[in-house]
Amino acid sequence: MGGASKKPISNVEKRMKKEAEAQQKKEKKKASKTGNEVISKNIVISDEMVKRVQEEIKKEKIITPYNLATKASITLSVAKRILKDLNQQGVIKEVYRNRRTAIYVAS
Repeated sequence: MGGASKKPISNVEKRMKKEAEAQQKKEKKKASKTGNEVISKNIVISDEMVKRVQEEIKKEKIITPYNLATKASITLSVAKRILKDLNQQGVIKEVYRNRRTAIYVAS
């Protein structure tokens, strides 16, 4: 009988709290996109790592970036770059390449 009832204060407070939390989540997501938490894209390959990789290569018949990455506990992109450098130096020879991966053999 009388018109629309007013909402209790507790419901209004809950809604305001949810909106504030949503704003904080949005701010956190935006902060990560600005580059504050971005890992450096520059890959530094030390001589020690290259020597360790060359020892692994001597043990294998064929070398793929994935095999090297798992055995040397490095990322796939670093493994690809190391294999590419070693191929240019003539330490290993590229046998096969397609758009996804390459296969190398110790020369």
